[in-house]
Amino acid sequence: MSDTSKKHGGARAGAGRKTKYEKTVVMRVPEKYKEAIQHMIAHLDECAYIDKHYPSGSESSPLFIRSLDDNAQHVTIAVKPILKS
Repeated sequence: MSDTSKKHGGARAGAGRKTKYEKTVVMRVPEKYKEAIQHMIAHLDECAYIDKHYPSGSESSPLFIRSLDDNAQHVTIAVKPILKS
């Protein structure tokens, strides 16, 4: 085989989908909580602009989930800036 055939296929440095986040991790999450985790990440992305000019912060719309014990719950995510005195 020639050297050119070795350049096709296989793993390459820098290949693959890029993320919009700095660093990511893989984590096992109970399937019941998957939507809640996605909801939290989406809300945190929407609130990236919150700083001292938004002292009241932002609260997500409630998300209905069931706990691991099958209790009905509404989950909201609140983001507030840290105000320096």
